[in-house]
Amino acid sequence: MLKFVGLIGIVLSLGLVGIMKYEQLKTRVNLLEDFLQMILELKGQIGYFKEPLPLIFARAEKKGDSKAFKLLGSVESKLNQKDDEIAKIWPLAVSEIYNDMPLQKEDFDTIKYLGTFIGQTDYDNHIFHFSYLEEKLANQIADGKNSLKTKGPMYRKIGFFLGAILAILLI
Repeated sequence: MLKFVGLIGIVLSLGLVGIMKYEQLKTRVNLLEDFLQMILELKGQIGYFKEPLPLIFARAEKKGDSKAFKLLGSVESKLNQKDDEIAKIWPLAVSEIYNDMPLQKEDFDTIKYLGTFIGQTDYDNHIFHFSYLEEKLANQIADGKNSLKTKGPMYRKIGFFLGAILAILLI
């Protein structure tokens, strides 16, 4: 009886590892979609209000309770505390907020890209960079959804399958 419980435990634990991998893929897509929403909000506020960035960041942060909007709040507070440029503050804030998230290197680079141009160019260049960033994020979201659709079910099934094989071998 104890052996049977142990074998069931092995199957379930490896199955849960597969489910965890699936959830990481899902989380990546959700984080990228959230960041795209924040970009659209920020783009609209920059175009409409034409105020200093810390005020826009503070206003936009209140619109959502997600990692992307927390990023704006973190950057805004660091801008008020330090006498540094956004180009230096943004990557540090991205590293803090998205540290343990299941994002790929390309995702981090895309999120950090916003800090390279925001507040440093005129309105027309901002629109150009925002359009580029939106397109790049849309491609990454599509890639993430494709991975979720193809690899997600595979990870879940392989976890339970490997658990079952290991349990059979240990019988």
